[in-house]
Amino acid sequence: MGRLPVTHDTLIPRRVWPLLCWAVLAVLLSSRPAACLENRLGLQPPMGWNSWNHFGCGVSEALVKETAQALVLSGLSTAGYTYVNIDDCWQRSRDAQGNIVADPDAFPSGMKALADYIHGLGLKFGLYSDAGYSTCAGRPGSLGFEARDAAQYAEWGVDYLK
Repeated sequence: MGRLPVTHDTLIPRRVWPLLCWAVLAVLLSSRPAACLENRLGLQPPMGWNSWNHFGCGVSEALVKETAQALVLSGLSTAGYTYVNIDDCWQRSRDAQGNIVADPDAFPSGMKALADYIHGLGLKFGLYSDAGYSTCAGRPGSLGFEARDAAQYAEWGVDYLK
């Protein structure tokens, strides 16, 4: 007779799995949160709105402002939904110095003004970039421009980078 394949049931009997799960859970619940979390960062996932799933490349300054207002007026922001994230298609090109340029047709006031508006509502502002030369939609990515883009995003007041 050939050998049976090794599965989790042959290594750890099925009846032991619940006990093992409870033991792991007990250890996790009894341990003190990491010191880095004493500042309350990371206690919950970033919650909010992202433009991509419904709007794709149809995102604009007006849409983002309207959505930010809706998060506040609906009470979702007080429930923790504080991020307003613009996904792909906000960027158009790079200027002569290599700075990323927002699409002036879709975002006529610019990203700094939009971030200031969102912050004024008590919310946080997020942007999407890509680790490659271009984004999924073919817009400029950050490869080779990581430090420049990080400085630009900080200047604009970006709180979250996807």
